[in-house]
Amino acid sequence: MAKLFLIPIISIFDVHDVAVREWLNRLDEPTLRTHLEYPFRLERFFPEGVQRALMSVDNVHSEILRLLDLIDPHSVFLDISVDFVELENKYNNRLLSPLEFWSEYYQVSSSTSGPQAIYCIYIKGIIDKQIRLIESKDRLPVSVIFYGQDIKTREELIPVYEKLLEKDDEFLLQMARVINEIASFRQLPKHLWYSPMQIRQTAISYEETEKFYNELINRMKGLLEFKIRNYIIKNLRNHAFEFISAYENFLDHKMREDEIKIANIIEGLRILTAQDGQANIVIFCGPMHHTALLSALKKEKELSELGITIEEIGITALLDKLKPFTQKNRIMQSNYDIALNIMGRKKPQMYDTPSAILNPAPGIPHLT
Repeated sequence: MAKLFLIPIISIFDVHDVAVREWLNRLDEPTLRTHLEYPFRLERFFPEGVQRALMSVDNVHSEILRLLDLIDPHSVFLDISVDFVELENKYNNRLLSPLEFWSEYYQVSSSTSGPQAIYCIYIKGIIDKQIRLIESKDRLPVSVIFYGQDIKTREELIPVYEKLLEKDDEFLLQMARVINEIASFRQLPKHLWYSPMQIRQTAISYEETEKFYNELINRMKGLLEFKIRNYIIKNLRNHAFEFISAYENFLDHKMREDEIKIANIIEGLRILTAQDGQANIVIFCGPMHHTALLSALKKEKELSELGITIEEIGITALLDKLKPFTQKNRIMQSNYDIALNIMGRKKPQMYDTPSAILNPAPGIPHLT
C-alpha cells in the first residue's frame, strides 16, 4: 500500500520571490544602478517586517525538510497551476534538474535589464541554497505532480480575496476604536507585512500579532455579553454586515477551489498508481486548504481501490513555525464569528464545514 501524507507549507521560494519583487518595485533609478554593481545580500535593505518574515520562513523550510527526511517521499504533489504541464513533464522525464525546474518556474534567466538582472541573481541564490524541496536526501522523487487550479480560475479569486482583506481590516479597526472608547486599549500590533497577490504569485501575510489580537478578541467577546451590547451593535453593525458578505463570498470561491484541487489530486494519484514502485507520497498544500483537503481525502473511497492509505505525521512544530504566516487567516476566521454575533445570526450550515476552516490542526504523530 502506498502511504499518502498531507503537509501544510509556506514556500520559501514564494516568500523570497514576493519580497524581492516588492522591494525592486520601490527602487528609483539611481538606487537600482547602485545595486546592479553590488547585487549581493540584498535582504539587509528590505523593510524590517520583510526581514523577519524571511527569517521565519527559513525556520519553516527547515522543519519541512525534517519531515521529508522522515517520510522519504517517492512522489511529491505541488500546488502549482495545471497550466504548467510542460514544466511538469520536463521534470518527470528528467530533462530538468531541480535547480533548472525552479529557475524555469520563477523565470530566472540571463536577462540584462536592471530589475530583472537583480531579481535573477537574488532568487537563484535562494534556489541554490534551498534546492531540496522536491528531492529526498538520497534521490529525486519518482514524480512531481501539479494539482493547483488553472490560472484563469485562480485570477478570479484574487479580487475576492483582496476585498475580504480590506473589509477585515476595516472591521478590525472599528472594533479596536469601539473598545478604546469604552476601556483603554493600548496594545499595538507588531511586525506586519502583507504583499498583495499578483499573477502567478501568492499573497504573503506575516503578522506577529497573536498577543495583540487575543486581547482585542477577548475584550470584544466580553463586551458583547454585557448591557453595552446595544452600543457595540450600533457602532459595528454595518462593518460586520460588509465583512460577513465578503467573507462568505470568499468561502464560496475557496470551496470551489478545494473541489478542483481534490479532483486534480485524485487524477494525479490514478496516474501514479498505474506506475510501479510507489511507496510514500507527499502533498504540499497551503495552510488554508489543509483541513478541507485532508477531510476530503479521508472520505475518498477511491483511495483504497488505488491501494493508498492516508498517514498523519506530527506537524505541531511546523504549525508553531507557521503561526506568523497563518495569523491573518485565524483573525478573519474569528472575526467572522464575532460579526455573526453582532448581526444576531447563526453560522450557515454550508459554512460550518472543513472547507471553511482556514488553519490546519496538528496531525497524529505516527512518525517522529
